Amino acid sequence: MKFVISEIEKKEILEKYGLLKEQVSETPICNEYGCSGKYTGPESNSQGDIAHQYSNVITKAVAAKLKSLYTQGKFSKVDFENITMTTQGMGTGNVVYTVDIPFVSVSDKCDAMTGFAHVGGWGHKPELSARKNELLGYVPKGKNQNVILGDELYVSKLNKTPEGLEEYWIQWKHRDFQSECENVSTQVTTKKQSSQVTIKGISLDDLRNQMLQQKNISIDPDSFEVDLDSNTITFSTGDTKVDHLSFIFDDRGQLNNRLNYMISPKNPSMVVAKVDVRSNPQYAVLYFK
Repeated sequence: MKFVISEIEKKEILEKYGLLKEQVSETPICNEYGCSGKYTGPESNSQGDIAHQYSNVITKAVAAKLKSLYTQGKFSKVDFENITMTTQGMGTGNVVYTVDIPFVSVSDKCDAMTGFAHVGGWGHKPELSARKNELLGYVPKGKNQNVILGDELYVSKLNKTPEGLEEYWIQWKHRDFQSECENVSTQVTTKKQSSQVTIKGISLDDLRNQMLQQKNISIDPDSFEVDLDSNTITFSTGDTKVDHLSFIFDDRGQLNNRLNYMISPKNPSMVVAKVDVRSNPQYAVLYFK
């Protein structure tokens, strides 16, 4: 005999036997390297897709942190390529939704981003075009134009989890913070001619040691490329003067923890030029002012 029950009845049964977890929406943890957070609890309730609403929570935290870093002179933007999301338990009534949104530092303040948003949903492709029109069309009270400098939005690739969460992440230059960058794309700038530097090691440990020997040099922080297969790092010279470079790698998936809680607190002058937490091993290129 087969019984058909409603979703509400299913949740009541799960709750009765202690199988429905309490909702816990953690406050995102943010630092100069990014923001991360976790929601644990039911997928939906009377308010709708309550788990997915955690995307709104992390979005607000990222937007606030980008603005805070900018005002401190630490120019950053979201590293779209290394955003990670997990939605374990989706489809069972309970879900653990984790999201990690890393930042990458930039040398020019007009390359930084100070606005952030998202559009997404469970089990369906987000309506990106409608969301972009919404952002561009919104004019805050007391203003005569939107907050998106140059009406230019930068959109990530479509991020998906195996359980069906789909998200586009969107960033931009906020007019209230970066108005001086309005016409930066049309300005003619003259840069010193750069040269390419290649550092190759016989192992990753050797590569790290050779990087540490690069002292009192001028670099282009946005130019670093890493080839783990050949133990090679290349970069271009530029206008940023640094005390020394460094390279770290981690094959246990703990790179962000090492950066955030072990290395950064002891090295206030450290800047992450390039990081990849999806590679194996994970790695980061650092420079110290």
